[in-house]
Amino acid sequence: MKKILLLLCAIYFSHSINAQVQQIEWEILSGGTIIPTKDAQALGIIVGTEVRFNLYDGKISTGMEFSLSGYNREYTEIDPFSGDNYKYTDVRTSFLSFQGLCDYNFKPRNKIVPFAGFGLGFVASAYDDAPNGFTISPSLRVGCEFYKFLRTTLDFRIMKYGFNYFSLRLGFVIGGKNKKV
Repeated sequence: MKKILLLLCAIYFSHSINAQVQQIEWEILSGGTIIPTKDAQALGIIVGTEVRFNLYDGKISTGMEFSLSGYNREYTEIDPFSGDNYKYTDVRTSFLSFQGLCDYNFKPRNKIVPFAGFGLGFVASAYDDAPNGFTISPSLRVGCEFYKFLRTTLDFRIMKYGFNYFSLRLGFVIGGKNKKV
């Protein structure tokens, strides 16, 4: 009896929380460019996927993001003894990140939906010139979703050793559309 009552409560609350917007949306593939804030030799690349759950009639989206990113750096190091400059180019810097996300959608029922949010997660980093490892990485994000299937996101990620970067991505979304009631 307890299991049946629990199931009925779960069904009731899942319908009452989000009656107008589908609860799950998946950004199948997002890709774009990254703009490093330190020693950038060129723009980098980022690819990823996100799964979000719409709450409170689509106003808040929470979910998870998985992404791969990388870029090449160029920097100069000065030898403290001789004073000579050593220039290093094509230093690979890559990241594998898994973040929890929370976005606020400003106009969830419109065809164009601006949003702002934040993320927090773990990043596995690989540098040619620094120790590799895991770190916690926060991010701030803003963007816009067009017609419930195309999404642009600009985010700023804070990384270990000051290798912070901006990323600009374009993604394709399934789900999250308004229900016909």
